[in-house]
Amino acid sequence: MFYFINEYILQKNSSVEHTAMNRVKLFNHYKQPAQIVTKTYDRLLHQTIGTFNLADDEIVNMFDFFQHATDVPTQVLHTDDLNLPLASEVTVGANFSQVFEGDRQTSNVGFIPGTIGRVFYQEFFDGLGNVIETNLWDWRGFKSATQYFGQNGKLILERYYTPTGAIAMEQFFVPDTNGQPLASRIILKDYQGRGDLFFQNTDDLFAFFLSELSNQDPATTTFISDRPGTGVQPLLALNDNSRKYIYVPINHAVEPNDPVHGTLDGFLAPAFEHFNHFDGFLTATEQQADHLKQRYPQAKVNAISAVTMLPATKDQVVDQPQRRPHSLLYVGRIAADKQIEQLLRMFALVHDQVPDATFDLFGYGSPEYVKQMTALVQELKLTTSVTFKDYDPHLADQYDHYQLLVNMALADGAPLAMQEAMGHGIPVLSYPFNYGPQAFIQDGVTGYLIDRGNSLAMADKVRTLFTDDAQLTKLSQAAFDEAHQNWTRRKVWNRWQRLLQF
Repeated sequence: MFYFINEYILQKNSSVEHTAMNRVKLFNHYKQPAQIVTKTYDRLLHQTIGTFNLADDEIVNMFDFFQHATDVPTQVLHTDDLNLPLASEVTVGANFSQVFEGDRQTSNVGFIPGTIGRVFYQEFFDGLGNVIETNLWDWRGFKSATQYFGQNGKLILERYYTPTGAIAMEQFFVPDTNGQPLASRIILKDYQGRGDLFFQNTDDLFAFFLSELSNQDPATTTFISDRPGTGVQPLLALNDNSRKYIYVPINHAVEPNDPVHGTLDGFLAPAFEHFNHFDGFLTATEQQADHLKQRYPQAKVNAISAVTMLPATKDQVVDQPQRRPHSLLYVGRIAADKQIEQLLRMFALVHDQVPDATFDLFGYGSPEYVKQMTALVQELKLTTSVTFKDYDPHLADQYDHYQLLVNMALADGAPLAMQEAMGHGIPVLSYPFNYGPQAFIQDGVTGYLIDRGNSLAMADKVRTLFTDDAQLTKLSQAAFDEAHQNWTRRKVWNRWQRLLQF
């Protein structure tokens, strides 16, 4: 079995999670059993993964594993199914129902967001109206946990159940220096008939979880850690015959312009300090692999594309007349290090020359920063031309509407959007940061590499392409061909086969 170690799968994900999702689909397509491993307790996980076309057997969550809930049929639970006392009176609201016994409210029953009355939690009140206990329901319709609160309203205990109602695990909390709940002990209850097992926190439990995954596998187990902050330490603690790889999803150096000598990222440092413990390190680009090989000549470092394409014929590229005319696209985090302000000011220069040009930005960021950038759009008088589209889990359905993709970030870990956009025949214009642009873009052929900080040159190139249909069509076809020739599913899979030798 192949396990890809992650922290979570959320409703809004980064390229780290999308890389793992692409990979698990690739491996299972070629009949190599693989699962994404997640650490975080998440009662909506099995709803969320459906959004990304992942099957339940393509993911294994730590809490599901210990709760014997990895394979549970889904049932819909409503307030009427909770067997409330006969004397109860229920007042139904949009987001939750209030439960009364006489004049006293005894509980609230909350609903799963986006559903009609599907039970998510039930919180119970004491005579003074304080929450003393909350039952938590999983999306699949079973009571997953109960939270208990002290007299000060702070969490003191979480008890987790199997789908049949047996207690599988308990987590105790004590106040931290700020008076907030801090996990102090986790107990697996009579684990596999071996009695109670004790852990200090979820990090220790996660290390044990990985060892259990390895132990239950009759064949050789292979772990690939996609999130260094989640996977490096537990894999360092795992001293068995499993194979262990670290995928490097970010710029490995704190100083992105000094990748060979600059300070190593804090989460990656322990892995490279003990590189002999691992079977290898993986990157999305040869450029980053080369830089790491220069730093650590004895470490095994390989580059494998994080994106795959189906083979395609030339007539499958979407022609420019079918796209929105003069449409510009950005995909990524809406954050200062992505230089969104510079992107917007660059587009303002384009808009001055091409008044019907539009710019859509897909991605999420802190509400405060998005608010600042929205205000800048208003200041630049671009409100009818610029749209913050937020995160779209079905972004693949959007690419064919656009003509160009731009990126003016300072650094990145090989943005998936560049390869995905090229796969849809979208030329890419980008600063040549580490890593991605120089690996993916053939300057003047599939897009353009623009000198860092040169917004005028970027704007001029966008304007030129928007007003030169022949050149735009030529670049579009070249980008499409590059993607579907070099990053095909079969070619990427063959590289995995050579690396992992199966």
